[in-house]
Amino acid sequence: MNGRAVVTSDDQKLGHVVEERGDIAIVESGHLLKHRHAIPTTFLHATEEGVLRATVGKPVVESSPKLDGDSFDREAVLEHYGLIAPTVVDPDPDGVDSAEAAGVREGIEPAPSERLGTLGGEGDPAVEKPAVFDKSPNLQDPSGSSANYH
Repeated sequence: MNGRAVVTSDDQKLGHVVEERGDIAIVESGHLLKHRHAIPTTFLHATEEGVLRATVGKPVVESSPKLDGDSFDREAVLEHYGLIAPTVVDPDPDGVDSAEAAGVREGIEPAPSERLGTLGGEGDPAVEKPAVFDKSPNLQDPSGSSANYH
């Protein structure tokens, strides 16, 4: 594949294959400002003219994950082209809701939200704040530069 021209499904020239890394081809385009894109080889098919035709359009290739120098994230490339599904972490892997998840579904405020609410939420009259009085001199601070907290 190296050195072969790549044309997209919408008949736009992408560039030339400069390297293959397993099932990923690196295509370089541009004359002065070179751009490199990773394309899975399953999307590249040889034609009778000797070029490789990609079965995706140019916008799909151009929006693919960028190569960082010579390295790229293979998983991100395969995910971009739809060859693997994104990894999703199931918060309740056993299919059983936690007490907090069940409470949220029933409209009960979870404990972390209650704790955050006591930390001085704006406009909450239930939250007591320390009283701060004007500075006044005292024996430990004759200049009155420290505040008196009560």
